[in-house]
Amino acid sequence: MNEDVNEELATGDLITIGELAGRTRLSPKALRLYGDRGLLSPAHVDPRTGFRRYGPDQVERARRIALLRAAGMPLARVAEVLDADDARSTRLLDAYWRERRAEPAGRPSPTRATC
Repeated sequence: MNEDVNEELATGDLITIGELAGRTRLSPKALRLYGDRGLLSPAHVDPRTGFRRYGPDQVERARRIALLRAAGMPLARVAEVLDADDARSTRLLDAYWRERRAEPAGRPSPTRATC
C-alpha cells in the first residue's frame, strides 16, 4: 500500500499517454515511437504496467513534433531541431525550408506522416 501512495505522489501532475494524444492530436502509437526514438521520453513509466505518463511541459514539445512531421521533416531532423538552442534551431529550420523549396516541382512531396 505504501508503494501505491508513493507512486501516486510521483505521478500526481503527470498525464497519461491518452491525455497527451488528445491534447496534441498524435496517436498513442506515434507517441510510443517518439519515446522509443528519444524524441519524447515519458516523464515516468510504471515498472509494473509499463504505462507511460508525461509532464504537462511535454505537451508543447509533442505539438512541435507533430507540426514538423506534418511538414514532412524526418524524425532525425526533428530531433536535431528540437534539441538545438534557439539560434541553431532557427538556422536548421531555415536550411530545411530552403532545401524543400529547391526540390524539383515534379518531385512528389514526402508523404504526410501520421507518426
